[in-house]
Amino acid sequence: MSEAPQEEVLTALERVLGDRVVRSPAREGGSLATVSPTSAEEIELVAKTAARYSVALHAQGAGTGPETGVAAEGSILLRFDLMRGLRMPERGEPWVDAGPGASWLELDDNLSVSGLGLAVYPTSAPRATVGGWLAQDGLGVGSFEYGWLHDNVLSADVVLPGGERLTVKGDELRSVVRPESGEGIVVGARLRTRSADDLPYALEFPQAEEMVRAAEDIFGLPLWHLGLLNAEMAKARSLGDGHLLFGAYPRERSSEIEDSLRGVASSHGGRILSPADAYRAWGERFFPVAPSHPTPVVTDRLLAPLDGVGEALEKLSARAVQGTVARSSEVLLLALDANDDGRTP
Repeated sequence: MSEAPQEEVLTALERVLGDRVVRSPAREGGSLATVSPTSAEEIELVAKTAARYSVALHAQGAGTGPETGVAAEGSILLRFDLMRGLRMPERGEPWVDAGPGASWLELDDNLSVSGLGLAVYPTSAPRATVGGWLAQDGLGVGSFEYGWLHDNVLSADVVLPGGERLTVKGDELRSVVRPESGEGIVVGARLRTRSADDLPYALEFPQAEEMVRAAEDIFGLPLWHLGLLNAEMAKARSLGDGHLLFGAYPRERSSEIEDSLRGVASSHGGRILSPADAYRAWGERFFPVAPSHPTPVVTDRLLAPLDGVGEALEKLSARAVQGTVARSSEVLLLALDANDDGRTP
């Protein structure tokens, strides 16, 4: 694109958005500007203006996803820091409305005041934004009971290139927000909530294969979340020297779960951790991501069936690995270099 149309599109946006359009200091080989809208209507306007001048838009999340993407040369970056609004449930509504810039952890924390929580949220919740993870989809905390993220998106508002706004169901998101399907931009979402009065649990095993067999045995229990850490990741989190299964379940289900967990641990040569240690393991449920530290580099990302996790862990034996188990028996494994726990600035 020549300098004249570039100047025209920026001038048109500045006329409406003022200082919320920040021009890039050096345009060659990079974006033209960063724009911070405050509403879905402003994103529609930006999309229409960009389309008029054949300029691409690139939505910026928090950079925690596997495919965060690189902005094309001459594109306009969209930031959602000013679109963090939330509408809490009213009159027993089983959902919450959130803007694309809202933090998943902030959202869940706000719900907890009313005894509620999100059905599913990402393990990168301390940093990930609603719009960013919806654009990626995935498994997260709560997926053992509730499945993939898209299963728990009641609806999402999406602005398409050109400025048209659609309301889509969760299972339709991939068809409108993926790069190969048009790069629609999520501008708001209605997400499933749940009653959240949970008890954490943790089981420790000396060998990875014993941990995997135990996970297979407890698969039928009505847990909310089931995660795993190999010994390298457990050590990095100061959670002992063994391989861990951990998670949480609703307090009301404790009578049908506690003895079963204890029996599974014993039958596979492991042990159930004390409540205090279980709470500590639960506190470390987030994949090593902290708002004040750089996002650790994921060296491997694998989606494996539960009965294939043992083989996958053998291949990743030099890595620190965290796994998230879904109700479909799929397991998402994320691996780091063993000396990178995400906490070193």
